[in-house]
Amino acid sequence: MFRNKRFNRKSGFTILEVLAATVIFGVAVYAIVDSQRGSMRNMVQSERYFMATNLARLKMSELEIKYQRDLNVNGATASLGEDSGTFDKPYEEYSWKAVRKEGEVDLSPDALVKFMTSLGLAKEEAIAQIEQQKLVLTNMNKMIKENFLELRVEILWDHLGRKYTLPLVTHLIPQLPKIQLTTTIEN
Repeated sequence: MFRNKRFNRKSGFTILEVLAATVIFGVAVYAIVDSQRGSMRNMVQSERYFMATNLARLKMSELEIKYQRDLNVNGATASLGEDSGTFDKPYEEYSWKAVRKEGEVDLSPDALVKFMTSLGLAKEEAIAQIEQQKLVLTNMNKMIKENFLELRVEILWDHLGRKYTLPLVTHLIPQLPKIQLTTTIEN
């Protein structure tokens, strides 16, 4: 009788081989599903950041116009403060906060010496040059304080119990800056 060697009793898969293949298949399916879940999470988060960015730009434009008028009329010192609010539907899950504060430009002698030495100037030479220009620096610092305003807008939202924030910063100066020079040097 003719026997086919390929189909004898020993051919086929053992239960151990079937179990191993099932485990490998299960791990692969889990990895694919987990990857899809991560992709969906990232997509939702990207959409939220995209929306927050658009809301920040719109709010920043609105507040720049409002505070620029205030700055032009009242000056930087009178324009300092904070505001906050929420957005109308369908964006009610987002809120905003606006802070107007003095611009942070450091023209102190120490900061200028550090800057000048980083450019390669000897420390003693930098100190000497700054000493000669103290009155100019005093007037520059005064003008910056009186005319330079930082506007920071933050968009805030919660997602799945986690808080997110997106900051946006710009600077404003009055249309006609206040310039009142002094003859007294400040230290």
